Amino acid sequence: MTEAHTLHPHGLALSHSHGGFTKMDFHIHTPVSQCYEDNMSPELKLNTQPEDIVKAAIGAGLNAMVISDHNAVANIDPIRRVARELGLVIFPGIEITAQGGHMLALFETDTPVDHMSRVIDQMEFPEQERGNGSYSTHFWVDDCARMVEDAGGLAIAAHIDREPRGFVAGYFDREIKQRIHGSDFLGGLEITDPRAKSHWEQGKMRYYSKPYPVVQGSDAHAPGEVGRRPTFIYMAELTLAGLRKAFEEYEDFVKFPAELDRELGR
Repeated sequence: MTEAHTLHPHGLALSHSHGGFTKMDFHIHTPVSQCYEDNMSPELKLNTQPEDIVKAAIGAGLNAMVISDHNAVANIDPIRRVARELGLVIFPGIEITAQGGHMLALFETDTPVDHMSRVIDQMEFPEQERGNGSYSTHFWVDDCARMVEDAGGLAIAAHIDREPRGFVAGYFDREIKQRIHGSDFLGGLEITDPRAKSHWEQGKMRYYSKPYPVVQGSDAHAPGEVGRRPTFIYMAELTLAGLRKAFEEYEDFVKFPAELDRELGR
């Protein structure tokens, strides 16, 4: 059976099976990250190319994805060039290793890489450590969130419930965790346990009363992992401004697959 589609304002064909929601992956790495499959298993000689990552995203039914290498932006433009040709929207991003945990920094789709590099410079990451997720800036997560917002980006605390790099599961005082969670500059949370989504959204987690938009991402370190944990977003346009608008009404406009299936009667 041929699947019907609706033309998105940005020229994307959105499947009716998504109910008008954009299928998006918030957390995708490339070989720029030292922990990528190519680098961890050099004997396999994988030589993953931008085309491989983009085609994997399209094969997974994604309409958009965030490229978020560890403290680095070197592969964003090559990915964007391929994605533009194949009709996939790329949100340029960074996964920042900060004191207290990891954080995703998303920027507008057309943001120059030089602008993002200046944010990394501001966080004082040495050039030789870009791509190394184990190297941390001396700034805390909430400090980095402020820098990202000041630079026009959107800060999302990464895999907050996963040890040891999520701030909630981190090995430090609860008072600091609560300070990070309460930051005025943090725009959302990424979780790995989807069962807790509504609790985080409604501010009902013990010790953490501030409600937030909640997403999940693949944290893909190989093409075969792209799209394995998507988030569905109802957006008027596939831009950072459109995402921010969706985040304002996140309980209606930000859905995990099981939630959307229930709403569509699957």
